[in-house]
Amino acid sequence: MSAFFKNVITYIKNLINGDEYISDRTKVGYTMTAISFIHVLIAIFFAFNENIWLCLYNFVSFGIYQLLMELAKKKKYILTTITASIEIIVFVLVTSFCIGTIMRFNLYCLAIVPGIFYITSTIKDFKGRTLFPFVTSIAAMLTYVTSLLFELVHDPIFVVEPSVTTQLVEIFNVIISFIMMIIFSLLFTWEMKNNSAALEKRNQQLQQFANRDPLTKLPNRRSMMQVLNVSMHELQRDNAPFSVILGDIDDFKKINDNYGHDAGDKVLVMVANTITSQLRDCDSVCRWGGEEILIIIKGDLEAARNIAERIRLNISSSKVEHGGQSMRVTMTFGVAQAKAGDRIEHLIQQADNRLYYGKGHGKNQVVDQNV
Repeated sequence: MSAFFKNVITYIKNLINGDEYISDRTKVGYTMTAISFIHVLIAIFFAFNENIWLCLYNFVSFGIYQLLMELAKKKKYILTTITASIEIIVFVLVTSFCIGTIMRFNLYCLAIVPGIFYITSTIKDFKGRTLFPFVTSIAAMLTYVTSLLFELVHDPIFVVEPSVTTQLVEIFNVIISFIMMIIFSLLFTWEMKNNSAALEKRNQQLQQFANRDPLTKLPNRRSMMQVLNVSMHELQRDNAPFSVILGDIDDFKKINDNYGHDAGDKVLVMVANTITSQLRDCDSVCRWGGEEILIIIKGDLEAARNIAERIRLNISSSKVEHGGQSMRVTMTFGVAQAKAGDRIEHLIQQADNRLYYGKGHGKNQVVDQNV
């Protein structure tokens, strides 16, 4: 038993945290179970009060809800919900006609409204059936009004004298009706909140996919352009220096040709991880395109050159294992410092020209001057 309660508590915590969700079958099935249990209690009450007809009616209703629970298991949610709504309305009419409103059975009409909106708004089968909850709610309202009008036009079939028992049943019906309204309202609010949180999380993931390279997990070119624009604005406004490092993996095509594209992917990941580990929090890096990596350094040309040299040494001393073979990788870097009034395209082109020179003059080096 203790394990059962622990599982229930864990499930509730997961629901609150959004790690679990309430399935459609659970929503409908538990609702049918709760209503059938209420009918059993009402049937027992009428049995003790020797009202055999209403006792039998409630036991028949209990049987109907057993069938509805089976329909819920078969995912017949629309039929189940419609039948349950009709049964509640009929139950209110029957009790009001037979004994009046002395015990407030008509309050169940009020509980229908949040329940029907919750069920129809969160179960996929009701998608597009927006009129159904409104029609059902209006029917519930008319039923409630009709139950009050019954007392004006005719006397109840079974006369029930006010007593402690009738008052207790009235209190029971009030409590059950409010509990149902509160639960359905809370569940509706919780689901809307979780759906909103899930949508926001999904949007964040999509944004991350749009701004990051899926292989290296580095920001992509589009994302880095935003950083470049901000850095250029800070340079012009606050005279905050920054430099760019454009790096390219040496002989990357040979790696793909000789070892395969899987090996090339491993090299890219190693390079990305190595560069990231050598940068400060204020610096930025992205996969600029293909085997090119662009780095933004918050500092002058000398600071950028020193960081580029450190990265170059770390990469050249690293190994990539693939297919039982060990590969050594080198990179060539071109470094340029931004100046007030520069265009971003000109800055990148300057670094690219120095990179190109390094590629043509031995590779595996850092070039920070025009040659």
